[in-house]
Amino acid sequence: MGISAVDAPRAFSMGISAVVRGTKQRLRELFCANSRSTSSQDAFEKLPVDIMHHIYSILPLRDAARAACVSHGFLLLWRCYSNLKLDVGTLGLAHKKYEDWEIFLIDIVDRILRNHSGNGVETLDLGLLCCKNIDPSYLDRWLQIVVRLGIKQLNLQMTTFKKKEYSFPCSVLSDDAAASSIRSICLGGCAFRPTPTLGCLRRLKALSLFCVQITDEGLGHLLSKSFALEHIYLYECNEIICLKIPCMLQQLQVLTVKMCERLQVVEINAPRLSSFHFNGNLVKISVVDPSPLRDVSFSSPCRSRMLSYARTRLPSITRNVTSLTLLSYAEDVNIPMLHSKFPRLKKLEVKIKRPQDVMCLVSFLDASPALDSFILHVDVNVMRPDSVVGGENAADDPRWKPQCRHDCLREVRIIGFSSEKNLVQFVIYIVESTPRLESITLDTTFLSGRSCDINDKSRKMKMWCSMMTEGCIAEAHRAVKVANRYIAERVPSGVRFQVLEPCTQCHTRTRRVLWY
Repeated sequence: MGISAVDAPRAFSMGISAVVRGTKQRLRELFCANSRSTSSQDAFEKLPVDIMHHIYSILPLRDAARAACVSHGFLLLWRCYSNLKLDVGTLGLAHKKYEDWEIFLIDIVDRILRNHSGNGVETLDLGLLCCKNIDPSYLDRWLQIVVRLGIKQLNLQMTTFKKKEYSFPCSVLSDDAAASSIRSICLGGCAFRPTPTLGCLRRLKALSLFCVQITDEGLGHLLSKSFALEHIYLYECNEIICLKIPCMLQQLQVLTVKMCERLQVVEINAPRLSSFHFNGNLVKISVVDPSPLRDVSFSSPCRSRMLSYARTRLPSITRNVTSLTLLSYAEDVNIPMLHSKFPRLKKLEVKIKRPQDVMCLVSFLDASPALDSFILHVDVNVMRPDSVVGGENAADDPRWKPQCRHDCLREVRIIGFSSEKNLVQFVIYIVESTPRLESITLDTTFLSGRSCDINDKSRKMKMWCSMMTEGCIAEAHRAVKVANRYIAERVPSGVRFQVLEPCTQCHTRTRRVLWY
C-alpha cells in the first residue's frame, strides 16, 4: 500500500488521517470483496503493531469483523477491537424480518463479547430496543465482561416494554479499577440502584439516564462518587421527587431535566453551572449561586402558564443569563409588570401555542434592556377564525402603544406569522418601539426548517420542507398580504424587512413527497 515499516511512524506522527482513508478503502477492497491478492495483506501485517492497531481500530465494526475472518493477524486485532457499537444496523440485521431481530442480535452480541473477554473494551454502545424477551443473565454476563479497567464509554439502551424488568448491576462499578476509568455512562430503559459501595467514578464526565428507575437516594449515591461530572441529562426518570445537585460537583456545566413526572423540587448547588434546561411540570427551583448561569431554557408539556412563571420567579436565578428559551401552551393575557429584570439577556426565544397570547410578551421585552435578538415561534393551527385582521386599522388598539423603547434590539424573527390581530399589532409595536432595529423576518410557515435548497448530488437526495396542511397554506398566503398591507409601510427604510412565503416546491395543495 505504499508505506514501509520505516515510513509509517513518521506518517502517523505528522497526521495519519490521509493514510487511514486510503487504508480503509483498500481493506474493503481486499477483504470485504474477497480479493485474491495477499501481497497487500502481507505488507499491512508488517507495519509496526501500534500503527496496525490504530488503523484497524477505526475501521467500521462490520469491516473489522470481516477482515478478521480471512487473516490470523486481523483475528488477533479483532479480539482487541476496543470500540464496539452493537445494534441491528451495525450488525447487518436490518434486512431480516423484524420478529427475528431479537434472536439474531442476542446471539451475535453474545459471541462477540465472549471473544472479547479479558481483552479490554473502551467503548460499548449496545442498542437492544428490539429485545423484549431478553434474559437478564445475558446482560449481566456481558457487562461483567466489558466493565473493567480501561472502559471509557458505556451506552446501554433498552426498550421499556420488556417482559422482565432489568436492573443494572451496580456490582460491576463497585470495583475501583473499572469505576475509575469510565468517562461516560448512558443508560435507557432499566432500573439503576446505586449504593454506598459504588466505586469512585473519578473520571466520569457525562451521565445520561433515559427512562431509568432511580430514586433520590440512589442518584445521591451516584453523584457523590462522580465529582468530575460536566454534563447531566435526565429524561423520564419518574422516581425522582427531589433533585439535589451537590456542591461537590465543581465541574458541572450543563444540567438537563426533562419529563420527570414526579419531580417537585430542584436544588442546585453546583458552583460552575452555566446551562440549565428544564422541561416538565412547574416545580420549585433554587440555585445557591446563579451568577455562572448563562444559558437557560424552560418548557412545559401542559397548560402551565410558563411565561408567567418565568416572569415572576426566574429573575432571581437568571440575573446573568444571556440566552433564555421559553415554551408556553397557555397564558393569562396580563403578566405582572414587575420591577425585576433580566439585565444581561441578549437572546430571547419564545414558543407560544396560541397567537392571542403574544400580548404578554411585552413584559419580557420591557424587562430585558440589553436584548439584542428576539425569536418568536407561534402555532398557526390554533387560530380563532374571528381573530384575524379585517378591514380596520390593525394598530388602533391603545394597548399596543409603546410605553418604552427597546434600544438594543437589532434582530427579530417571527416563525408562524399569521393574520391574527394581536400578532400583527405586536409586530407593529416592535417596529415603532425599536429605534436600532436592523432586520425583521416574518416566516409564514410554522416551522423554521426550510430544506429545499439542500441538495446532495452525490447521493441524489433532496430534502423537503416540513409538511403544512391546506388550511395552513391558505393562512400563510393571507398572512403575506396582511404583512404587506399593514406592516411594510411602517418599517423604516434602513431596516431589512422579509416576509417568507410557503415554499413553492413543497407547500402546494398537490404536494408529493419524493426521495430520489
